[in-house]
Amino acid sequence: MSSPHPPLVRTRLSIMMFLEFFLWGGWGVAITGYAATLGFTGRQIGWLGAVPAIGAIISPLFVGFFADRFFAAQRILFVLHLLGGVCLIAAGLQTTFPGLMALMMLNGLFFMPTLALVNSVAFRHIPDPDKFPRIAMLGTVGWILAVLLASVFLGGAAKPNFLFQSGVAGIVLAFYCLTLPHTPPKGQEAGGDVFGLGALDLLKERSLLIFTVCVFIASLGACGYFFTLQVPMLQQRGYPSPLALTSLNQFSEFIFMFSMPWFVSRLGLKRVVALGMLAWAVRYLCFACPDFYVALLGLALHGFCYSFFYVGSYMYFNQRAPGELKSSAQSLITFLLVGVGMFLGSLGGGQMMETFPAPVRNMAAALGGTDSRPLPPWEDPNAATSAWRYLDLSGTLSSVVYGEQAKEAAPDLAAKLDANRDGTITLAEVQTAPEATLQFGEHSYQRDELVAVFQKIAGLSSGGAVDDQVGLTRKQWLSAQSANWEPIWLYPGIGMFVILVIFLLAFRPPPKEAKQPESATAA
Repeated sequence: MSSPHPPLVRTRLSIMMFLEFFLWGGWGVAITGYAATLGFTGRQIGWLGAVPAIGAIISPLFVGFFADRFFAAQRILFVLHLLGGVCLIAAGLQTTFPGLMALMMLNGLFFMPTLALVNSVAFRHIPDPDKFPRIAMLGTVGWILAVLLASVFLGGAAKPNFLFQSGVAGIVLAFYCLTLPHTPPKGQEAGGDVFGLGALDLLKERSLLIFTVCVFIASLGACGYFFTLQVPMLQQRGYPSPLALTSLNQFSEFIFMFSMPWFVSRLGLKRVVALGMLAWAVRYLCFACPDFYVALLGLALHGFCYSFFYVGSYMYFNQRAPGELKSSAQSLITFLLVGVGMFLGSLGGGQMMETFPAPVRNMAAALGGTDSRPLPPWEDPNAATSAWRYLDLSGTLSSVVYGEQAKEAAPDLAAKLDANRDGTITLAEVQTAPEATLQFGEHSYQRDELVAVFQKIAGLSSGGAVDDQVGLTRKQWLSAQSANWEPIWLYPGIGMFVILVIFLLAFRPPPKEAKQPESATAA
């Protein structure tokens, strides 16, 4: 007896997920770090993080409508990924906020609805929808590989090459989508309302409405907020290779995505989604602490955060939607979580950076005017021998590819000004620097400019006037350039705890779903 499913369906869908998240992972994390490198303000960084989500607000319901009624899903995916890939390549050529924002907005319009479509294609063809996380975890592998390639070979978030990488991946994925199992529209049986809003009828059921409201409110402080602030936080705190460190998120996600069917079968989707909310709250409490190891724990919780909260929500909507509305249901939940939720979360993250800003963000803070040059770098002197240097995945892979001695670190502030190598640079050491002009990377600084910067930062640390013997440590130097991250992470963490309690008390799955874990276990 022949199988009703296309040949090699799991493999083909897994490749689809791999390419989908290779594409997104290439730019999704790096874009805000690149914006910070270009000297954009906190609000601009927030808008740039939010602009792609505008696409998830405007287009998923529209695309879901056409996928359910008129066009095969794989053909819509071809068009969207082809156009999105071109936009990403063009975005890599921009260095101003308006140009970069406009092209990333277009990319968002084309890319974000594909998240719902690939979910819809997967759920339509996979033999057992409860095994969807096993396919989705290949997307995690794609994300990790994209981040590592951009970090090691393309300059990380400091250069626009990651946008070219993602643009090419988008074009490749566009043509691959034409090879996917045919996913025809269901025609008029999908309903007659414009833009696929028939899925809103599902919210007439009280339990699903409560579920939707709770996960939507929780999404305001989830991925949009996190992705906007993650790389700037890692950069400002002086952690090694920030973009590469973010791949720890996806290693964790891979593990939990693989094990998620086990959790769903034993705990049910309500508890799984609740664990996802709890993980978001705990990770933000971790980020509120400046300790590096605690921050690593926060990154490692991403498997719980993304897999249990987002994928759990997608699975719940797929479980509750009738067959003729599954595409529109996926579009609706994507619209709420990845569209409105990510958009408002990104804007909120940018606003929080403006509310709790770095005291000395750039040279203008000390010299006045509009000088956008960053302060000279002061690298960690122990980074090369530290036990956690191997967590710098980019550096570790680079040492294998290029050799340990292939890249010599450029002189930093300590190398040029810390005359006695005691880890502290005094104002007198700056004033007596042998060079009148000091070069750090592509930026040059006059000695008198650095004196003014040191006086500014030393005054912040001492709370008053400074003398020639006052000294600054690397920690003080970085702290002056760092936003006040404690309240930035603490407030949404507390909010997530509150939403979790409301969700646990108010949401009651219908009796049929409440029995689902038991039947799944029996199966």
